[in-house]
Amino acid sequence: MAERRHILERLAGWIVARTGLHYYADKMDLLDMILTRRMEACHCARPMEYLALLSGPGTGDVEWRALESAVTIGETFFFRYAEQFHALERTILPDLITRLRPLRTMRIWSVGCSNGAEPYSLAILLRRLLRARGEPDWTIDILGTDISVQALDRARAAEYGAWSLRDVGRAERSQWFRPTECGRHWVLRDAYRRMVRFEYGNIMDLPAGGGPAGPFDLILCRNVLIYFQAAQAVDLVRALAGRLSPPGWLLLGHSDPVSECGAFLETVTFPGTVAFRPRDCRAGPARPPRRTAAASSLFSPAVPLPGRPVRQPPPAGPGKGRDVPAEAGVAAAGVRDLADSGAVEQALGLCRAALARHPLDIGLNFLSGVLADDAGAAERGFRRTIYLDREHVMAHVHLARLLRDGGQAGEGRRLLRQARTLLQRQPPDSPLPEGGGLTAGGLLRLIRPDGTERADDMVADGPWLMRGVF
Repeated sequence: MAERRHILERLAGWIVARTGLHYYADKMDLLDMILTRRMEACHCARPMEYLALLSGPGTGDVEWRALESAVTIGETFFFRYAEQFHALERTILPDLITRLRPLRTMRIWSVGCSNGAEPYSLAILLRRLLRARGEPDWTIDILGTDISVQALDRARAAEYGAWSLRDVGRAERSQWFRPTECGRHWVLRDAYRRMVRFEYGNIMDLPAGGGPAGPFDLILCRNVLIYFQAAQAVDLVRALAGRLSPPGWLLLGHSDPVSECGAFLETVTFPGTVAFRPRDCRAGPARPPRRTAAASSLFSPAVPLPGRPVRQPPPAGPGKGRDVPAEAGVAAAGVRDLADSGAVEQALGLCRAALARHPLDIGLNFLSGVLADDAGAAERGFRRTIYLDREHVMAHVHLARLLRDGGQAGEGRRLLRQARTLLQRQPPDSPLPEGGGLTAGGLLRLIRPDGTERADDMVADGPWLMRGVF
């Protein structure tokens, strides 16, 4: 036992030194699971054999790529983070189009691109903006890099299932994707795939001058830096800033450490989010363009997938799922992990099995609605969630959308009015449980008092509700 602990500590040190993922410095249990899986895959009988394999001159590089894929935490979906895509659509990309029009060339870098959802989302949005302006002939180079070769393989395949595209509107899904022969997955159309290329990339190479050569007009590095120590994260942001073009923009994740980057980055504030520009960029951001019928928002209201943070249970009380064992939260996390990996059927099976043991768990009931394979099961899941927690905003919103699509528009509006009332009771900057980063204020801005949408302000956060009316 002591020997294995020592080996795990050595392995953790190697991982942190190579990848910068300080997250694993004290995650011995998780690392033990990963080590066991890699030993089985490599047919290593003892941990020391695996360390020798990892450090071997002929085998080390290959196994390191596999280990990097195993330790990378990949969780992403189309149009994730509503406020940032709103800023991209309304200001950042139009600003770049205006400034770069003489060259008609734009370079974008998605750092930590995972399965490709982020760079492909940018391709969809940018192609639409250029076509709306009658300028489809631009040269667009969108680069996605990741440390996980498995994620890059999935990104290049551009094939997505229900979890990544669960609530993309039918019209948009057909416009952007084509179904596979089995009909259960969707492949992004070539017009968007041609705009994006993928490469292996380790963000730790940047401070020493490695990695893709700039300049880039837009860099996205969202929720990558949270796994690094603060000082290391600042060095990485500085390196990213050094690869921006003079009019360039940098987008970071909401949880990334950015407070110490003011010495070399200018902060530009948008509703619900911020973006960054080089300090020496003299020209201010372009004014958001006037909305026209041709350039109306691509997106409808944001109704994101359940986020990674575990929902905090409400105060115990009648109808609130009191006395539910804590292990239900662990089960919900396992459901999310399976769904994130694309195993939606297995995730649904695990969710149902966990619900049989914990029928009053709010998170599991909500996930059962999200993952349901038919409208009736989804409705039951969301209604049970609301029964257990009458203040669950996202269950109200999901159920409203489900009923609206089923022809019950009046009931859908009633539920959205209830959701709006609940949102008004919360601090505007408070993140919504199961909201995927969406804040109470951000969602409140999207719902009118009569329970309809504000169409001019709708953007998608993840694969939810990219269609005309709430």
